[in-house]
Formats: sequence, C-alpha cells, structure tokens
Amino acid sequence: MLYHRYVPLPETVTRAKILKLLLDKHDSPLSKDEIKSLARQTEGYSASDLTALAQDAAYGPIREVDLSKVRDIPANKIRPINYSDFVNSLKTIRPSIDKTSLKAYEDWNNKFGAK
Repeated sequence: MLYHRYVPLPETVTRAKILKLLLDKHDSPLSKDEIKSLARQTEGYSASDLTALAQDAAYGPIREVDLSKVRDIPANKIRPINYSDFVNSLKTIRPSIDKTSLKAYEDWNNKFGAK
C-alpha cells in the first residue's frame, strides 16, 4: 500500500542544527549567535534550501579572488566563510516552496494525512 506522508519544514532549532552540520565541514567558521541568527532568517527554508544557501555562501571568498588567479591560489590563502557571505547569499537563495503551496500541503495533510 502506498502512503503519502507530509514532512513539515524544519523549525528554527532544526535549521540551526542543519546549518551547524553543514558548517562543520569548514571547521564551523560562524559563532553560535550567527548560526541562530541565520536560522531565524531562514524561516520557510527546507534542508535542501539550507544546503544551497551554504554552498552559495562557500563561494563568497572565491568570488573575491581575481579570476585570472583562482587556479594558482592555494586553498589556505582564501579567507574562510563568514556571516556576511550568508547574508549576501540570502539575497539570491530563496525558499523553494512559497507560502501558498505550503498551506495547500498542510491542508492536504490535515484532511488526508496519517493520523
């Protein structure tokens, strides 16, 4: 039998944990307060959206390097990711689901979802 299960978007605490896990790969360059701030700013983002946000932010330091020198610069000479990289990425990386669609999913779940 086929079941459809609605999985809600992550809450603020969960988004903070997801961001922390994603940043652990980069030696956690953000403070706890910065991660909490980003978690609050990413209301409506899915885990996949947060991953896209972190990936885009990771390119922030690279975007500052002269394109002609990118190939020759050692990785340790590129600055670490910082909070402003995320703030800049928030301008272009938006939630993948709009509030109207989200409401439709929630309504469907309330009507047909597993009880």
